[in-house]
Amino acid sequence: MARMEIMSGNERRRRWSDEAKLRILAEADEPGARIGDVARRHDIHPGQIRLWRQSFSYADQPTVFLPVEITQE
Repeated sequence: MARMEIMSGNERRRRWSDEAKLRILAEADEPGARIGDVARRHDIHPGQIRLWRQSFSYADQPTVFLPVEITQE
């Protein structure tokens, strides 16, 4: 017989250490990695990864402009 555990209230929320969050963020930043796949592997919502990126100031990194050459055909 299958057993199901129902969690309620604050018990449902898992606590992630900063080290664990950074490890998951690094995995999501790997070339070719997809946030959805990383989230599934760690049993978290993809939006959680986005929130962690914001909280660790990933969004505050300076914008880098690359030189572009426009030519006429």
